[in-house]
Amino acid sequence: MAEEAISAGQWAALFDLDGVLIDSSEIHAGSWVQVFRPYGIELPPERLHRQEGRRSLDIAYGIIEDFGLKITRSALDELIERKREIYRRSAPRGLRTDATAALEILGTAGWILGLVTGSVRKNVETALHGDELDVFDVVITAESYSRSKPDPEPYLTACREIGVVPARCVVIENAPLGIASACAAGMRVVALTSTLPESDLQGADAVIDDLTELPQLLRSFRQA
Repeated sequence: MAEEAISAGQWAALFDLDGVLIDSSEIHAGSWVQVFRPYGIELPPERLHRQEGRRSLDIAYGIIEDFGLKITRSALDELIERKREIYRRSAPRGLRTDATAALEILGTAGWILGLVTGSVRKNVETALHGDELDVFDVVITAESYSRSKPDPEPYLTACREIGVVPARCVVIENAPLGIASACAAGMRVVALTSTLPESDLQGADAVIDDLTELPQLLRSFRQA
């Protein structure tokens, strides 16, 4: 999109999915633990929570490198697909109650709404109903970009799609890599303590415990 076509007047709220809109962080972590256990690798859930936002291939490569695992690319692809299948069998269905309420309030107030996730589209459609996806003006999944969080590309891709400058985008995240991605994109960040404590959410402009706090906070950002 040409620079002159990007609006400086509109505001957008860009939401991560896992651990923000749905309670799925533990299920993702457990799926990774399950597929790597046959290789003699025991993964602490906290490690996986801190990797949230990255695409599955990037997460898997990081684990392989750290543990010195020798595995062919075809075996790795099969491992990742097994992980996704395990996740989809247990994935939550539908938005968190506080997410539904916050999205409704923000949409009514004129905010452009975006979903920016490291999950593949099939996982997103497993967790969210069609009418819930329709709430968003843009949905960015792992297939939408080449460099995952903490690179700014996922959030900048959303900016281009909706035509809003980064300075008028607020990102809602729950993990360090997502926060870093949004900061690198030049956006404000609200961190949610749904998965990690506030001490692990450095760099955010604000930290909240529940999405019911979000509409009033974003209103203050827009009025500042």
